[in-house]
Amino acid sequence: MPHKRAKFSVRQNARKQRGDNLAPQKEFLSNELIPKAVARVLNAATIREQYKLKKRKLEDDNEQKQGSKCRRLDDDTNDSKSRRKEVRATSKLTIKPGESIQHFNRRVEDDMRPLVKAAVQSSNATVRNAVKGEREAKLVKKAKNSKNDEKSSKTAPKSPLTIPDKHANKAKEFLTHSSSAPRRLNDIAQAPPEFKRLPRGAAAPDQGLGGKHDGVLSMAQKQLMEKEREKAIAKYREMKSRQRNKMNEED
Repeated sequence: MPHKRAKFSVRQNARKQRGDNLAPQKEFLSNELIPKAVARVLNAATIREQYKLKKRKLEDDNEQKQGSKCRRLDDDTNDSKSRRKEVRATSKLTIKPGESIQHFNRRVEDDMRPLVKAAVQSSNATVRNAVKGEREAKLVKKAKNSKNDEKSSKTAPKSPLTIPDKHANKAKEFLTHSSSAPRRLNDIAQAPPEFKRLPRGAAAPDQGLGGKHDGVLSMAQKQLMEKEREKAIAKYREMKSRQRNKMNEED
């Protein structure tokens, strides 16, 4: 591999061919195989000057060229960028002479980053579209179900809960009094009130008012409770008397 040293025998033969005690050449440092980071540090001044010159040229070009010329420049830059992308796609990434493995890996990551980013964005877009489609399908189903419920409610009206009137067939003792005047505190009632709906906690009319209430005992139940109470008291007294007899015997 180019970034590795040759064998010792090869290096020894090359050293013999070159000879010893040679004078240093003019471009010794530029031709020497050194790492890229070290080359940047050594050539920092020249790199900075080149950057300043490029910046000045760009500023001068922007001031001079306007309108269509700027558009042409944009087109040229876009073409150059597309060409660079094509060259990057076609050319294989290989390690350069004097480049370390760390810098080579970083260069590979920089080249592959836009492709990975585009793939992630496309996958996220497909996921979003799928979720959006599911939500829209749910909304359409809900709308259809609500329309069907409305149609069924219109066709079959709800039957309100009605309580049969006990006094429907009987003659009322009070006279009916229909008046549009508002009811007041001291008005005289002409008929008992009729409840069309049951209030909260009220029993159904089928049960009637004669049903048993919670916590109310009959006479027979009271007698049974008294008998059981007397039996429990008698058993308790017998147990206490036995305990006392045992204590006396032990003493």
